[in-house]
Amino acid sequence: MTNVGWWCSAQTGPWSWTPQFYPGIWAAMIALLVGYVYAIRRIGPAKVAAGEPVVTRSQVTSFATGYVLLWIATDWPLGVLGAGYLLTAHMIQYILYSLIVAPLLIRGTPPWMRELVWGAPGMGWARYLVDRPFLAFVAFNAVLAVTHLPFVADTLKPIQFGSMAMDVLWLMAGLIFWSAIGAFDQEGDMSTANARRLVYVLGITVLPTIPGAFFVFSEFPLYTTFEFATRAFSDLSAKDDQVIAGLLMWMGTMPILMARLAMAFFAWSATESRRAGQI
Repeated sequence: MTNVGWWCSAQTGPWSWTPQFYPGIWAAMIALLVGYVYAIRRIGPAKVAAGEPVVTRSQVTSFATGYVLLWIATDWPLGVLGAGYLLTAHMIQYILYSLIVAPLLIRGTPPWMRELVWGAPGMGWARYLVDRPFLAFVAFNAVLAVTHLPFVADTLKPIQFGSMAMDVLWLMAGLIFWSAIGAFDQEGDMSTANARRLVYVLGITVLPTIPGAFFVFSEFPLYTTFEFATRAFSDLSAKDDQVIAGLLMWMGTMPILMARLAMAFFAWSATESRRAGQI
């Protein structure tokens, strides 16, 4: 692996555990952190009322956790393994981006900062989706479906820009979706807001079972990128790797989504209990 680029992408060389430096990833991560800190220190004080915190400790903790997991998912070794060596690593990346990192980052950005991001020049298309939760839900699932088509994945993975585009698509789809359903909190009727959130989170549990089942029950590897890659682990065949990836998508996402469903359900239940007590 002597040909190191600026972003993780599928490579033809044998796998090596020698650490590799990808300047594009480092530049993107540093820019994200600098932007977050700058917004809090320079922009935030003018966006909140006197006496209100610019950002809470829990929001900073959530953002920091999401930030670290984002870097782990994108950089060496997981980013390189997922780009062209192991479909299992690719699936772990998708789960991290879409179901863990994205909601953590959204929870870690105060409302004024989210308004700043979605209202920025060139972000009109994203704001359009954020303001329409059903379309955000459709976009989230469309990104999952399209990026896991063998032709699309095998075309994008070997190209650094294509591999980066896939990472960005996963993250952006997640950020838009979790931001859209998080906006339900701004509705006057919290019972309805929590019920709607419950329905949408339940909805995203369905589609991953379809490609997951294909991965598990297919008689041959679906992706040439991973089929013909040199094995990162000699005793793990491309077919076995695909089965594990399918199980991760099919069953591995369930604990995460069930936890989100439980949070939405108990929030809805608590709201209903408070309402019943006021009658």
